[in-house]
Amino acid sequence: MIPIRRIVGLLRFALLVVATSPVAVATAQDGDRQLSNAWSPYEPYSYVETDRGFSIWTGLDVELLRVIGERAGYHIESEDIPWDEHVHRIEIGETDLATSATWTPEREEFAHFSAPYRKETMALILPRGAGGELPAETDEELVASFKETGFRLGVQDGIAFPSAAIEAFLADPGNGGQIVVVQQQQDLLRNLLAGHIDGFLADRIGAATIVWMNGQQDAVEEHPLLVERDVHLMFSKASVSPEVVADFNEAIRSIRDDGTFNRINLDYMFPILLAQTLDTRWFLIIDIGGTIAFALSGLLIAYKYDYDIFGALVLASLPAVGGGIARDLLTNRETVGVLSNSIYIIIIMMLVIVGFLVLRLGTEIKRDRPDSRLLAVFGRFRDHGNFLIKLFDAIGLGAFTVTGVVVALGTHSQPLWLWGPLLAALTSSGGGILRDVLRSDPEIPALRGELYPEIAFVWGGILSAYLIWQTHHLNPDQILLGIVVTVIGTIATRMAVIHFGIRSPRFHSHRSDPPVKDSGGVV
Repeated sequence: MIPIRRIVGLLRFALLVVATSPVAVATAQDGDRQLSNAWSPYEPYSYVETDRGFSIWTGLDVELLRVIGERAGYHIESEDIPWDEHVHRIEIGETDLATSATWTPEREEFAHFSAPYRKETMALILPRGAGGELPAETDEELVASFKETGFRLGVQDGIAFPSAAIEAFLADPGNGGQIVVVQQQQDLLRNLLAGHIDGFLADRIGAATIVWMNGQQDAVEEHPLLVERDVHLMFSKASVSPEVVADFNEAIRSIRDDGTFNRINLDYMFPILLAQTLDTRWFLIIDIGGTIAFALSGLLIAYKYDYDIFGALVLASLPAVGGGIARDLLTNRETVGVLSNSIYIIIIMMLVIVGFLVLRLGTEIKRDRPDSRLLAVFGRFRDHGNFLIKLFDAIGLGAFTVTGVVVALGTHSQPLWLWGPLLAALTSSGGGILRDVLRSDPEIPALRGELYPEIAFVWGGILSAYLIWQTHHLNPDQILLGIVVTVIGTIATRMAVIHFGIRSPRFHSHRSDPPVKDSGGVV
């Protein structure tokens, strides 16, 4: 029998070997380099996305924290809890860190703050038309207006605001009857639409995203007074040392210096901001106008070469939506654009049916009654309609150019300076090329001298470069300006090309080139 003392000694030796093994040491070190965090819905910075049945947290802050943590050498575990509880757990040391935090003197008593890793702009969201009721050029004047009018203000629980005047107003117990506190941003919008509050304070981009997701762009507006704030990572003093904060500060500096921050901003914020801009009435109108012009080009070809009605539908659909379909398949877009909105196919089908009947009627009248006054009407319409088709074709070129760049961003096609202009050219011209290839047309205009895809490529490149330059600003007004300038510039360039008969250079000189045609518009 082995003595008990020897057994105890062997066990101690085994435990010593295990404890000092590389695996054990690495495990202990990993535990020292592990931090806890929590997420709550805060679109577009953190939100749950469902992909193939799995729910995952995503958004700008989710990706930034992952990258910053990796650069700093820490593994971060996250759970789902409301923001106010999250802040409380930071205070007592049960959770190590939080994103999207604003520095306040009260929070500094229990938390370390990193260097700013991004900025936010706080805005007051009001019902449409109510902005003139609160004339204020400073936050102090705004608070005075709150008190004078009995303004019912909605705020999210636990959110700090970069204004001493607003923080004092919220902290004053005498104003309790005017303040409505909710748990999530969605609740702020619901209360505003229901009339329970007169307005709410929130991050400008976050509020715009919530409004857009609920289709309420026409129901609300921003107060013109905007307040910018720095956003930090917040660490619990009870569980995190200043050395850890220094590691994260170095990681923040690193991702800014090497362009990683700009890339993440482009990937996560700009698709949302651009989608909000494009999901407006004015852009829908020019997009539909361009689609009609592109479809008319196919319809007129079908009439000229005596296709049947189904052939006319095919030739009309290809220039109108074919480029977008090719673009979405190339980029592996999760939902092909034309399948997510049936309005375009419905418009094309109605256009083909009406156009087929009208053109058929004109043919019958021309054959049976060549002296009919209706033929003169058709002739005048053709003369004026030709210019309108060219104009709407140019408008469509502008809209499709912007859409191509937006899809490049949304599908994370990098680098944007390359794929933005390429997808702009494919979206605007790819369908017309497919139409001509299907017809076995030896003279494909877009590939043989017509200056058409080049315009989309150039203006798509200009918009892409502008968006890359704007990554530090995240200003919705500046993004809208870039889109408007791109659309107007594309239209003006296309109309100038048609007016002056400018053609794309070819390998051989052609002194007698035919007149400029429209790849997606007039024949």
